[in-house]
Amino acid sequence: MVVHPQVVMKGHLAGCAASKQGKFIEFKNQWWDKAYGPYSTARDPSKLGEENILAIAKGLNLDTAKFKADMDGPECKARVDGDMAELSKWHVNSTPSFFINGSHFGWNGQPDSFKTAIDEKIKVAETSGVPCADYYDKEVIAKGEKQFRSSVDPKPAGH
Repeated sequence: MVVHPQVVMKGHLAGCAASKQGKFIEFKNQWWDKAYGPYSTARDPSKLGEENILAIAKGLNLDTAKFKADMDGPECKARVDGDMAELSKWHVNSTPSFFINGSHFGWNGQPDSFKTAIDEKIKVAETSGVPCADYYDKEVIAKGEKQFRSSVDPKPAGH
């Protein structure tokens, strides 16, 4: 998922390339420890750059020539573009992003706004006539936006 493509696009492409060599999880963990973590602390853009990414790949004993070719190749670009398109369907354009009973919640940074939004959703649920234990399944899932269902798993289990 790419929320801030101008900052982390290379990292996502590199994650795809690492997955082609069976080391996505290992790469992801190293990316957070050796790239994004240090970048977020010091705002040093070199931590997100290709040189650092290739050093991480080398440290994981990846075939770095194949890794770079995959990272720059059309398959990884298409995969990341697909993730970005899926995020846009959900109106996710920042981190963190939240959903309350199936609705995107545009947090304004104020903790009380969560309480207000949740209290509003509770009122809707309480006045719906649907028992609380059944509300999520009957109102949120059953009546939810079907176009947002995963193409891999188009319907939740048990429905």
